[in-house]
Amino acid sequence: MAKLSYLFAKVSVLLVVVCYTTSAASREGSGPCIVRRTKLPRLDPVKVGYLREIELLREEKPFTVKTLSVRPPIFEIPNFLSEDESRRLLYFAEHGNIETSEVYHHSMDELLSQTSFEQWDLNRDNVIDSDEVISGMRYIRDLHFTLNDVKKMLTSINAGKRIPGTIRRSEFRPSEILHYVEKIRLETQVKGRHSNQTFIELHPDDNLAVRLDKKKAALTGLPIEIIRGSETPVAVRYGPGGHYHCHYDSHTLYAGNSCCDRLALDNCRICRYITILYFLNNVEEGGQTAFPVADNETFNHEMWTQKSNYLSNLSAYCFRANLRVTPKRGTAIMWYNHIINQSTGWMSSLDSLSYHGGCDVIKGHKWIVNNWIDIIGDNWDDLRTWSGIHYRIDDMEQE
Repeated sequence: MAKLSYLFAKVSVLLVVVCYTTSAASREGSGPCIVRRTKLPRLDPVKVGYLREIELLREEKPFTVKTLSVRPPIFEIPNFLSEDESRRLLYFAEHGNIETSEVYHHSMDELLSQTSFEQWDLNRDNVIDSDEVISGMRYIRDLHFTLNDVKKMLTSINAGKRIPGTIRRSEFRPSEILHYVEKIRLETQVKGRHSNQTFIELHPDDNLAVRLDKKKAALTGLPIEIIRGSETPVAVRYGPGGHYHCHYDSHTLYAGNSCCDRLALDNCRICRYITILYFLNNVEEGGQTAFPVADNETFNHEMWTQKSNYLSNLSAYCFRANLRVTPKRGTAIMWYNHIINQSTGWMSSLDSLSYHGGCDVIKGHKWIVNNWIDIIGDNWDDLRTWSGIHYRIDDMEQE
C-alpha cells in the first residue's frame, strides 16, 4: 500500500510538471493549464555556466539558455531573436518617435529643501563625508559622482580644507552646492542616463508580436496574458558616450502603497518581476550591460553601501563590474528583479544584487529593447496586469 501511495504521488507530480511545461511551450494565447499554481515560476540557475535547452516555439528547435549568475539569477539566450526579427525591431526602433531618455529623480524644489546639515549627515558623525555626498547627489538629482567628482566639488565650494574629502558644519553652504549642481548636472559622465528611446508598439496580431510573446511566455513560465498585459517594450539607442549608470528596474516593497499600472502612475511603486533585454545590433566597442555585484558570495550591508557608491558610475567603473555582457545582435538576457518569499511563493523584496546598468559606448552605437514583466497582486486570485486587466487562474482554460 505504501508503494502504491508513493507511485501515485510521483505520477501526480509528473502530471503537474507535464501540464506546466507543455502549456509553457505551446500556449497560443489562452493561458496556462488548469492546475493551480501556488508560487511564481522561476528558472533554477543551478550554477554559473549551466546550459539547458528550452522549447520556446512549437515545432522549432529548442533555444539554449545559459546561466550567467546565480545571485541574482541571470540568463543569456543566444539567437533569441531571428535575423528577421532583429531587422524588423531595429526598423521600428529607428523609425519611431525618438525622445531623450529620462530618469525619475526628485525635483529641484526638493533639492532646494535640502538645506539642513543633518539631512546630508546621514550617519550623524557631524561631518558630511564622501559617501554621503555621493549618496545625496544620486538620490536628489541622479548624479553619479566618483571620488574625483567629490574632490572637484569640494574645491569649487571651498570645503574639505581641514579634513580632506569632507564638509564640516562650518563649510556647509547649501546655496553653493545648489549652484554647483546646476553647473554640472548635464555633464555626460555624471548624469545618470545618456540615451534616446522609443516605444515598440506592435499590433497584437502582428506575427512578430505573436512570436515574441510566445517565446517570452515559454521562457518565463508565465501566462501569455501577463506577458501581453505588461508594459510596452522600449527600444533604447546609445551613441558614443551613451550609458545608463547603475540602477534597479523595480522598486522595493516599501516604496509605495500599491503597484503602478497604466492607469495609476503616480504615488505608486514599480513591480517588475522580470526584465528581458535583447540586443538589436553588435557594438564596435563598449556598451556592455554590467552587474557590479552579481554572484557576490560575501554580500553584506556595509559592502553593498561601498559598492553601490563607488561602482554606480559605469563611465568610470565598468571594468570593475563582476559581470559584463557584451552586446550581440539577437541575443537576449533575462534576470529577476525580486526574490521569492519562501512562505508564500510570491514576489518579495527587491534583489539588491540585480543592481545593473549600461557601460559607455566607446565606438559605434547600441540598440536594445527592454521588456519588463509586471506582477501586480499578492497571489493568483487577484493577479492583474499592468494594463489593468484582472485574471484568475481558474478562468484560464487549458489548451
